[in-house]
Amino acid sequence: MPNSQQGIPQQGLGPSMSVPFPQHGQTYGYSPQPPRKGNAGLLVGIGAVVLVLAVVIVTAVVIGTRGEDEAAVAAPTTTTQTVPPTGTSIAPLSPGSKGVLVASERVAYDVPSSWSIAPESDLMTIVGSSGLFPGVGKASEGENYCPGSAYRGLAGVGFSLESTLSAAATTVAKIAAEGGYSDSTGGKLTAPTSLTTKSGVTGQFVEGSGPWTPQRSGCTANAYSVYTFAFENAAGATLVLAILVDRGTTGELSADDAKKMIASIRLI
Repeated sequence: MPNSQQGIPQQGLGPSMSVPFPQHGQTYGYSPQPPRKGNAGLLVGIGAVVLVLAVVIVTAVVIGTRGEDEAAVAAPTTTTQTVPPTGTSIAPLSPGSKGVLVASERVAYDVPSSWSIAPESDLMTIVGSSGLFPGVGKASEGENYCPGSAYRGLAGVGFSLESTLSAAATTVAKIAAEGGYSDSTGGKLTAPTSLTTKSGVTGQFVEGSGPWTPQRSGCTANAYSVYTFAFENAAGATLVLAILVDRGTTGELSADDAKKMIASIRLI
């Protein structure tokens, strides 16, 4: 991962649009920000019938003290409340994995069970000469595993304003290489290819790679790989799952496992 994670400046994904994260190596451009990355309220109108309203108001107050769930039940049917998906919605699709929930976008994906999943409020951002990739749903592995690299593996889901899915996957792959690994060339990228996940989500996949040496000595990493998958969520917004991986090190994420992560993307 870019200078692997040092700063996002180089290796960094995330929704922190204005703050670069430490790069994977130095180029990740990932910079976590303060919780970026609710409450239900009961409004009781006061009408003309004093006695009836008095009863209603008292009831509402009592319900409000019991917790959000009951308050939601008592609220007017016109009130809309957003409840993050829970339970089996993030159950992993395969053994040895665990689900990452991106509640704000109603999507989820799997990572190996050894990976760490950050709170959704933990934003990650990758900044490259080709643009900015802000994302959430951050998951990582091998934090500071060797000098000069922030993570050995990093993943996150972010928005893209590109007009097509193929352009979105390509641009994010370039940004990941530029901002995560200080590769000014944008890396060697494959042509976008159509891909359908296990749950039936269709999109465009791009794989990138290039040589990379951490700016600090003491790390065996000598290359990197980036994997991007662009797709649309239920609201029609273009999202991209980006995975950044240090190469030439023990315990690195294999290409097959990276593709399994992408194949696990589902709408919830």
